Amino acid sequence: MIGRGASLIVWAVLGTTLLVGQMAAVMTGGRLPGLGRLVRRVSASRSSRGLVILGWMWLGWHAFAR
Repeated sequence: MIGRGASLIVWAVLGTTLLVGQMAAVMTGGRLPGLGRLVRRVSASRSSRGLVILGWMWLGWHAFAR
């Protein structure tokens, strides 16, 4: 297992990456897909929607259930 400090650094890097990506999508006027468009594209089919839900459940269980 990794320590608490390393976990917080990983979450901070992931959050910063998402924020910078969304800002880039907004500043390019739609040339880059934003987070909403990516989620819509991934959840277009029923099977991929199920995978997104399973991934979200796994993330919640492993990251926040302590």
